[in-house]
Amino acid sequence: MLLKIKTFLISLYWHINRGMPKSSQQEIDRRFSICVSCEYYNQQEQECGVCGCNINRRKIFMNKLAWADQKCPEQKW
Repeated sequence: MLLKIKTFLISLYWHINRGMPKSSQQEIDRRFSICVSCEYYNQQEQECGVCGCNINRRKIFMNKLAWADQKCPEQKW
């Protein structure tokens, strides 16, 4: 759990530092479809098993799929 929090806080720091760029809904949907088909996607928790981030289609602040400056830890998007 602490590793997930640390990973998220580091990503959040860089996201804010870069001006908080946002993805379009189409980009969020594209990333979401890649994530849910990934072998590391935890369907029960709806999160990435590598970085621990929530995986959803909503364009909200706590969703790394909605942050345009973020990359998949497995380089899939």
